[in-house]
Amino acid sequence: MVNVQTGSSSEDSAMSQQEGETTPSNGEGRRSSQTDISSEGETINFDKKTSHPDVIVKTLLTRDRETKRIITTQVQLEKTSLNGSRRTANSARNQPNFGSSVQHSQQYSPGAHHSSRGGSPQSPGSVMLAPSLPGTPTQHAGTPPQSQQSHVVHVHVNPGETFSIPYGDQIHTIQGPATVQMVSNTAGPPMPIPMHVPPGHMVQQIVDENGTLRHVILSPQMALHGVAPLPNTAQAPPFGGPLPTGAAPPQFYPQYPAHPNRHFHSGGAPQYPGPPTAAHMHPSIGQMHGPHHQCNTHQGPSPPPSGPPSVHLQDERAQKVHQRLKHKVYQRQRENYSNTQNSPRKDNGREPRFKERNSASVEYQEDSNSPGEEEDARILMELLSKIQPVKVAEISARSALIRWSHPEDSNEKFQEFEIDPLTDYKYKLFLSDRGKEAKSRLVYSGDAVEYLLKDLKPATEYWICISALLDDFKGDRSEAISFVTNACEPETPLVPKFVNRTKTSIAVKWNAVVDNGSKVLGYSLECDDGKCEDNFTEVYSDLGRQFKVTKLQASTCYRFRLAAFNEIGKSDFSESVCYSTSGSAPSQPDQLCLKDAFITKLVLGWTKRPSDDDFTLQMEDDISGHGFLPVYNGKDTVYAVGGLRRNTKYTFRMCAINEEGQSKWSENVVFSTLSDKPGAPSKPILKGRIHSNSFRVSWDAPKDNGGAEISQYVLEMDDGRGFEVIYTGMDMEFQCDHLEAGHTYKVRTLCTSAGGHSEYSEVTSITTLAVLPASCQPPKLQGKPKATSLHLKWSSPSYTGGAPITEYEVCMTMPDNTTRHVYRGYDTDSLVAGLLPGRVYLFQVRAYNKAGAGQWSDPLEAVSGAGPPDRCKEVHVQVKSAHSQLVSWEEPVNNGATITEFRLEWLNQRESPEFIQLYVGPALNYEVKGLTPAAQYSYRVQAINSAGPGPFSAATSSTTPPSSPGVISSSSIKYSVTATAVTLSWRAPSANGADITSYNVDCNGNLISVFDTDLLEYCVDSLTPETVYRVRVQAVNSVGVGPFSSPLKIQTRSLPPLPPRIECAGIGFNSLKLKWGDSKNVDFMQYTLEMAGKNGSFAPIYNGTSQTFKVNKLSEQTLYSFRLFAANDAGNGPYSEEYTFCTSKAPPPTLKAPKVWDILENSCKVEWSSTKQMGDDLILYQLQLHSSLENEFRTVYRGSEISYALEGLEQKSEYRVRVGTVRVCSDGSGELCGAYSPGSAFTCKSHELVSRSVKTCAALQASTERKPLTDQQWAVIILLCFILLGILIAFIVQQLLSYSRHVATG
Repeated sequence: MVNVQTGSSSEDSAMSQQEGETTPSNGEGRRSSQTDISSEGETINFDKKTSHPDVIVKTLLTRDRETKRIITTQVQLEKTSLNGSRRTANSARNQPNFGSSVQHSQQYSPGAHHSSRGGSPQSPGSVMLAPSLPGTPTQHAGTPPQSQQSHVVHVHVNPGETFSIPYGDQIHTIQGPATVQMVSNTAGPPMPIPMHVPPGHMVQQIVDENGTLRHVILSPQMALHGVAPLPNTAQAPPFGGPLPTGAAPPQFYPQYPAHPNRHFHSGGAPQYPGPPTAAHMHPSIGQMHGPHHQCNTHQGPSPPPSGPPSVHLQDERAQKVHQRLKHKVYQRQRENYSNTQNSPRKDNGREPRFKERNSASVEYQEDSNSPGEEEDARILMELLSKIQPVKVAEISARSALIRWSHPEDSNEKFQEFEIDPLTDYKYKLFLSDRGKEAKSRLVYSGDAVEYLLKDLKPATEYWICISALLDDFKGDRSEAISFVTNACEPETPLVPKFVNRTKTSIAVKWNAVVDNGSKVLGYSLECDDGKCEDNFTEVYSDLGRQFKVTKLQASTCYRFRLAAFNEIGKSDFSESVCYSTSGSAPSQPDQLCLKDAFITKLVLGWTKRPSDDDFTLQMEDDISGHGFLPVYNGKDTVYAVGGLRRNTKYTFRMCAINEEGQSKWSENVVFSTLSDKPGAPSKPILKGRIHSNSFRVSWDAPKDNGGAEISQYVLEMDDGRGFEVIYTGMDMEFQCDHLEAGHTYKVRTLCTSAGGHSEYSEVTSITTLAVLPASCQPPKLQGKPKATSLHLKWSSPSYTGGAPITEYEVCMTMPDNTTRHVYRGYDTDSLVAGLLPGRVYLFQVRAYNKAGAGQWSDPLEAVSGAGPPDRCKEVHVQVKSAHSQLVSWEEPVNNGATITEFRLEWLNQRESPEFIQLYVGPALNYEVKGLTPAAQYSYRVQAINSAGPGPFSAATSSTTPPSSPGVISSSSIKYSVTATAVTLSWRAPSANGADITSYNVDCNGNLISVFDTDLLEYCVDSLTPETVYRVRVQAVNSVGVGPFSSPLKIQTRSLPPLPPRIECAGIGFNSLKLKWGDSKNVDFMQYTLEMAGKNGSFAPIYNGTSQTFKVNKLSEQTLYSFRLFAANDAGNGPYSEEYTFCTSKAPPPTLKAPKVWDILENSCKVEWSSTKQMGDDLILYQLQLHSSLENEFRTVYRGSEISYALEGLEQKSEYRVRVGTVRVCSDGSGELCGAYSPGSAFTCKSHELVSRSVKTCAALQASTERKPLTDQQWAVIILLCFILLGILIAFIVQQLLSYSRHVATG
C-alpha cells in the first residue's frame, strides 16, 4: 500500500511558539510531508513540523536488561509557551541500531494526517508505506490523550541529508528536508530513545511537559560556536556515550555547510569546511528562534572545527573558572526549575511578556562545588543582563537600522575571563508589532552590533529589545523601545469588477485599498481604445469606487486598470481586465466548405466574422431519418465529423451565435465519404493436375469490396527472384505455363476498386513435377589401384530433372562377366573393396531423384594392383629319425608378382606356445634336426613377393618316435650321509616317449637295480664309517638304457659321542648349578640338558657347548630330575641316565629400616614392618641397638612382635637400631637368619624439651600413625597410574590426529 499525501499537524503552532517569542511572519507557511513505513508489524510514520523549546540536558546512566551494558541517556527538561511549565523527560531503554534507521521500543502503526496554516513553498513530498491494519485507530496529533490513542513523534531530517530505514529486506531512503512521523498505538507514551548515530552527527530529542517524546532532530555535529575547544576536551564518544568530564557540551546550530548526498548510514563522518549559512537550513529548523540547545543528543565523533577559535583560554586557571561558572549556572537553573514547578501559574498559564528567561544547554555532572562558583556565575549573569537598549536610526516606511553596544562592567573579577567583546558575545534581537506587552519574535541572532530590519509595515509602531549571550549563558533582555515607520503611497488596488454593460457603456466598481499611513485622496481608472493596444486613457479620478464608462462602440472589448493616490504619491496600477460591450445577432453565415474527406470522417471549415462568438453545426443522415442533429457547438472554425459510414452522402448546415442571439442557418451542403479499399481475395488454389512445366490456379472474390465494385484482379508469381505480375484482368483463374520442371513457385493475388488496392492474399506454394536425371559421366580412378581395392569418383549429371539428386548407384562387372552393385548413396566417391589382385574390372554409375533412376554412364575399365601370393598348401613332413624330420612344400599362385622366398615356422608346445621362424629362403624343403624323441611338432609356410607376404598355410603336425631315457642331472641328485649309510634321491629324467621301468645305482662299481620308479629314492647301507664312495645313477625304459649321471664323491661320517656324567656343583633355595664333562670341549660338541616336568616328561632347558648350567626359578626343598646327551657332526649321541637333586630352604627377607617415635629423655618406641609367612615355619624378629659408646650392635629384643619400647636410655645420646628376621624351621632343621635392615638413628631428648613436646608428639602420633600399604594396595595404585597414563596418551594421540586431518583438509 503506497499513498502520497501532504499535511501538517495542528500542533505546529504550539510547538513553534516559545515564551515571549514568535516565529517570523514572512507570509509563507510550512508544508509537512508524511511518510509511513511499516515492517513486520512495526510502522514508523514521518511528518514534517518544527519545534525548538529551550531545554536543559541531563545525563542519566541506565543498564540495558538484555545486553547488560551501561547506556548513557540524555533527558530533556524544557519549558513550553502554552502553559508556562517545564517539561520533563524520562529515559527509555537503549535499543542499539547500527544502521541509520530509528527504532522505538513500542509497536508503531500508521499515524493521522494533519493540516498546516497558510500556504507553503513547494517541498519534496514523502511516500507513506504502511500495511493495512484493520481496527487501528487514527487520531489527530492535537487530540487529548485517551486510553488507546496514538502518540506521534516527529523526526526532522536536514537538507542534503539522507535518512535510511530498513523495510524487510529493502532499505528506504528519505531525502531531506523532510520530517519523519512515528506513531505508537500502545497505552504508554513514547520515551526518549538512546540510539546509535554515524560519526559526525547528533540526534536531539525533545519531550513535552508530561515527559512524552515529541521531536527528534537529526543533524551534523557542529563545533562550538564562539568558544574554542578546551585542551582537555576529547571527542564525544560514539553511539551516544557520555561526554568526558570537564568537556563542553556540544551546541546545535541550524546553519551548517551544504554537504549533498550525505547519508546517515555512511560509515565515515563528513568534513565540514566552515560555518554554514542560513540558506542551507532545514525548512522546519530554519524557522526556530532562540538558542538552539542540545536535546537528548546522541552524537558520533565530530570533525574538528574549521578556522581559528574566537576565544583562547590563556591558562589552566581560566579554564577551571570557565567550567566552574557553567556548572554553577546549571545548579541555579535546577533550583529555578524546582521553584517554577511548585509555584502557581499566572496569567492563565502564560508568563509575563518580555520576562527574563535564563536557560542554557549544559551537561549535568555530579561534581563538587568550589567556593567561588556561585559568585562567578552571579557576576557573569549580571554583566550579560546590563546590556543597554538598542538605538533605532534611518527609519523608512519598510526598514529601520538597529544598533546596540556591548555589555560593559568595571568588575575586576570579570576581567579574569579575558573575553573579547568583538567575537565572544552573541546577540538576539526580538521584535513585536502588537505592543510592548505582546509576544515578540526573533529577527536576528549573531555577533554583529547593528542590523537592518526589512519588510516592515508602513506607519506601524514596533517594539524592539535585545539579549546578550556568552557561551552557554544568556542574559536578561534589555528594555523594549518603540519606533514608528514612515507612511508611503497606498497599496496596489485589486482589478476592477464588472457591474453591467450596454452597446455603448460598461459599468465597473472596486474595493478600498490600504492607505499606508496617509489618507487616500482618490482613485484613477484608465481604459484603452478597444484595439488591444497599450494606449490607456484616464476616464475617472475621484474618491468614488464605482464608475460607468460611456461613448463606447458596440461589440468591442475594452481593457481597464486602476490606481490609488494620497498625499505622498500614487500606487502602482492593478493588472488590466477586459470587458466588452453588447451588440446585434450575427447575419447568415457563408456556405460550409469541405476541407478533407476520409472513409469515416469529413473535415468541414467555415469563416468566423467579428460578430460571431460561437457556432452550431448540424448534420442530416438520410438513412437514419432523424433529420438535422447538432454535431458541434464551439468557437472553432474547423471541425472533423467522425463515426460516418464509407461511401455515404451527408447534408450539413451551420449557424453563428453571439450574446445577442443566433443567425439564420447557412445553405445546406452535401458531402460524401470516401470508399474503402476492398478486402484481400482468397488464397489462390491449384485447379487440375500439376505438370512438369505448367499448372492452373484460381481464386475467389473478396468478402468485402470496400463499398465499390472490383475493377480488376492482379496475379503475381515468384520463381525465386521476387514477385512479378503475370496476369491482370477480371477472370479469377489463370494457366501458368513455360515453367521449369521440379521448381517451386509462389503465387498471390490482389484486387483493385475505386477505394484503392486491396491487401495481398495469402501466398500459395506450388512445385512442378520432376523428370528423370540425365546420364552421368564415366567414373574416374582416384589414386593408384590397390591389390584388393580401388577408389572411384564421379560428378553429378548435367541435368537433375528438376529435383535434387537423392543418391548414386555404382555397378561393377567382374572378370567372369558377372555384375554386382558395389555402392548406393549420396556421395560422389566410393572405395570398392574385395577385389582380386591383377584382375580387370568394369565400373558404371547412374543418378537417382524422386522421379526415378537415370541412364547408366559409360563403363570405366580398371585393373587391380599386384598382391601378395596366395596361401600355400599344407607342408609335407617326412620322419627320418627320432631327432630329425624333412619338411617340404609347393609354390602357390603369385598374384602378379614373382615369389622371392618362403618363410617356414614351427611350433613345439613344450618350448613355446607360439610359432617360431625356422627357415627363410627360396628352397621348397628344409631338414629339421635336434628334435626331441616322442615329441609333436607343427609346421606352416608362407610365400613372399614384392607386394608382401601371403597368408600362412594350414599347420601340419608330426610326432618323432620314442628313444632311451635321458641322462639324470647330477645337480638333481640329493643325498644324506651317516656313518654307515648314504640315502640318495633324484629327479626323473626325460622318458623320451617310453615309460621308465627301473633305475641303476652304481656305488664304487657295485650296480644296484631299483625298480620302484615312483619313489625316486634309495638308501645304500652297510658302509664303512669315514670312507669315500663314487656314486652314479641311470634310467632304463623299454627302448634301452639311458646314460649314467656324473659321478658323486660321498664320504661317510664318524660315530656320535657318549653322554657324560651330571654333577651338582651348587645348591640354593631357588636354584641348582649343574656340571658335566671334563671341563674341556676340544671338539666343540653340543650338549643338550633336559629337565623332567611335573607330568614326568623331559624338556630341554639348555643347548650349547658349555659344560655348566645354573637352573633358576626353582622352589625350595623340591626334587628335580635331569638328563643329558652329546652331539657332533656324526649326530646325536644317546641319553645319559637320570640324575635327581633337591633345593634347600630360603632365608627370611630383609626388612625396611625401623621407625623410632615417642622419643623421651630415657626411652622411645621402635616399630617395624612385618614379613610374609613362610609355610609352617615360625618367623621371629631380632632388634639390635647401637649407641655411640659401644663398638657393635647388641640384641635388645627377640620375638614375634613388630614393635618394642626401649628404656634405660641416656639423655642427649645418639642411638641406632636395626631389625632382622629369623626363620625357625618346623622340621627341626634349625634356624635361618635373614639380613638386618638399614639402621635408624635417633637422639634422646633433654628433660626441658620433653615436657614441651609431649602434647605435640601425641598429636603428631595420632595424625601420622598409620599402617603401611599392603602389596595388593600398591598393585591397585600402580594399575590406576597406568590407566591414567594410557588415557592421557590416547587423548594426545587423538588431538594430533585431528590436527593432522585439519591441516590436510585445509
